[in-house]
Amino acid sequence: MKKALSLFSLPIVLFCFTSQLVLASDTGGYAGTVSITLSAGTQATPSYKVVSAGVSADPVYTGVITSVTSNTISFGTETDSEGTETNPFVTGVFKSTVKVPVLTASLNSGSVNSIAVTYAGAGFTAGNPPEVVIDFPDGDGDEANATAALDGSGTVNAVTVGTGGGGYSVAPTVSVVAGPHFVRLTESGSSDVGRCFLITDNNASRLTLDISRLATGESLTNILQADYSVEIISANTLGGMMGITQGDCPIAVGDRNTADLVYLWDTDKAMYIPYFFYTGNGGSRPAGWYNRNKMRSGLQNDALIYPDEGFIIARRTNSTATINIVGAASEVNQKLRLPAVGQQVVMNNPFGVDVLLGEIIPSQFFGTSASDFRTGASDSDTNADIIFFLSGSTWTQYWYKTGVNDGVTRVATAVAKAGSGGSGAMTNSDVSLASGSVTGLASCDASGGTSGIDHNASEYIKVSLSGTAPAAGMSITFSEVAGQRINDNGTYEVDDNGTDVTVGSGLTPVVAYSTVNATHEIVARGSGYVVVKGRRDVNFNSGKGTPAWSTGDGGAGYSGTATVYFVGGGGSGGVGTAAVSGGAVTGITVTSGGTGYTSAPQVVVTGGGWRKIGAADAVKDGDLLGSTEGMIIMRRNPSGALTYIEAINPNKQK
Repeated sequence: MKKALSLFSLPIVLFCFTSQLVLASDTGGYAGTVSITLSAGTQATPSYKVVSAGVSADPVYTGVITSVTSNTISFGTETDSEGTETNPFVTGVFKSTVKVPVLTASLNSGSVNSIAVTYAGAGFTAGNPPEVVIDFPDGDGDEANATAALDGSGTVNAVTVGTGGGGYSVAPTVSVVAGPHFVRLTESGSSDVGRCFLITDNNASRLTLDISRLATGESLTNILQADYSVEIISANTLGGMMGITQGDCPIAVGDRNTADLVYLWDTDKAMYIPYFFYTGNGGSRPAGWYNRNKMRSGLQNDALIYPDEGFIIARRTNSTATINIVGAASEVNQKLRLPAVGQQVVMNNPFGVDVLLGEIIPSQFFGTSASDFRTGASDSDTNADIIFFLSGSTWTQYWYKTGVNDGVTRVATAVAKAGSGGSGAMTNSDVSLASGSVTGLASCDASGGTSGIDHNASEYIKVSLSGTAPAAGMSITFSEVAGQRINDNGTYEVDDNGTDVTVGSGLTPVVAYSTVNATHEIVARGSGYVVVKGRRDVNFNSGKGTPAWSTGDGGAGYSGTATVYFVGGGGSGGVGTAAVSGGAVTGITVTSGGTGYTSAPQVVVTGGGWRKIGAADAVKDGDLLGSTEGMIIMRRNPSGALTYIEAINPNKQK
C-alpha cells in the first residue's frame, strides 16, 4: 500500500531518518517560467505540492578570483566607463543575516516620483547602503534610478529618486542588491563547475563563504582556485519565491489559522517549519511571511532556500491556485551531494523535464559503503536509504533492492532512432549497442556516392567501418581517427609550416587527428559504411592511434538482466531488457514498443532494482518524477558519509 503522511506529522515521522542530497547544477542551461497548479484543499485535509526552487537565472556579478583562503575568495578592482578603478562590492550587503527592505514605488504621469520604505530591512553596514534596482518601464521610456540611505542601526530609512524615467503605466518593482546570495563556480572544465557556496559576509573586494557543505577531505582552495571564473547569484528566499506583498503572493494569505502554508526543512532543528503570509490587518507587525509556530521571530521574507532544494505548499483553500516559478534549468550533468546520515531535505527536480526514478541515483552509487546510496533487503529494512515522491497528499516510498545490479561500476549506454513499428513503436532494429574499427574516410554525397565529388568539395563524409553499420537516424561516435592533414579543397596535403605538398611527393605532411572524432547523426548507411555530415579534413591513415566507432558502451559490474526505457522522441511506453555477459550489457531486446516515437528517444539503462512499498517485487525504475515536482530523500545508511556523485542530465541525451 502507499504510505500517506500528513505534513503536520512530518517533524515527528521523518526527522528520525533524515538525509540530505544537495545538488549544484552545472552552468549550461536555459531560463524560463514554469506554471504550477495547486489542487483545492481544506484546513482539515490540505492538498500538498512539492515545488522546485532551482537557481536564479541572472547573476548580479561575474568575475575572476584573485586569491583564496580556507573560507574566503577575493577579487581585483574594476574600471568603470570613465576609467576610474572601483571595488566590485558594497561592504556588508551580502551578509546572510541581512534583512532585505520592502520598497514601494509611486507614479506621476508615467514617471517614478517617490519610493516608500514599507519595511526598512536590517543588518546593513553603516555608511554602505545597498544598490537600488528599479524595473524597466513596460512602455517606451527610460528606466528610473534611485539611491538608498541608512540610519545608524543599519536599516533603510529613505530612498531618493534620482531620475524618474518614463513610460511606466504601472508602478515598477523596486529591489536592492542585498541579502542572501551564492557564489557559483562557472570555470569551464572544472569537475566542480556549478558548485554553490552561501556568502556569509563581504567587504569591498572579499567574500566570506559558508564551507559547512564541503565533503570530507575537500577544501575551498581545491574547488575555488585563483583565476577561476565565478558568478554571484541571488539566493532563493521565501519572499523572493512566493512574493513579499499581498498582491504578489500566489496562495491564500491571512492569519496563522486561515492562510495556506509553506513548509521549509530546518537542518538545525531537524523539523519542517510552517510559514504563512500574514496580511498585517493594521496590527504592529508588517505584512509578510512569518513562522506559524513562532511569530515573535519577526518577518521571515528572507528565509533561505538552497538552489537544489524545494519546499512543500499546503493548500488549505477550497479552490485551485497557480504559481509561476522563474529560474534556470541545466542542460549538463549534475553534481549531487549525498551527505552523512542524520539529515533530510526536500529536493527539487533539477533538470526541468520528467525524470525516471532509475535516472535519479546513478547505478554505480548503489551498495552498502559509506559513499553509497544504501540498498535494502526488503521494504522493512531500516538501514536502506529511501526516496519519497509526493502526489496530492500521499507520499509514495521507494527503495533499491540489494543484489539487483548493485555492483555496477560503469553505466551502460546505447542509442536509438525513431520507431519503425506500427504507430511509431520501437523495435529491435531501432536500438543499437555496437562498436568496431574505422577503416577509411572519403568525401561523398548525402547517400554515400563518391563519383563526381571534386576532391573535398562536399559537406558529407563516408566513413568505412568494420561490423554492421548502424541505421540512419542513430548517433555514432568516432575516436582516434587520424590521417595526413589536407587543405580546404583537398587537393594537397599540408606540412608543418602550413605549406601545401603533393600527395605521394615524398615530402612529410602533418599527421593529425580528424575533427570527425565526435558524435554524429548518421545520414545514410550501406554495406560497410555510414555517412555523416561534415567536411573531411584528413587523408585517412590507419597507422596512427586506434580508429574506432561505437553506438554505446556495455558498462561494467552488472550481475544480471538490466531494464531499458525509451524516453522522449515524442513517444511513450517503450521498454526493453538488457542481456548481460561478463558484467557488461551485450544486447538490448525491446519487450514493449510503446507508441509515438517520431524521433530518436533517449535509451536509459537502469539496474532494475527500484521497488515501491506495497508493490511486492515489481520493478519501479520507470516511475516518473515530473518536471515541476520534487521529492524527499532519506539517507538511513548507518555509515553514510558526505560524498558527491554525478547524475546524468536527460537534457543532454534527448
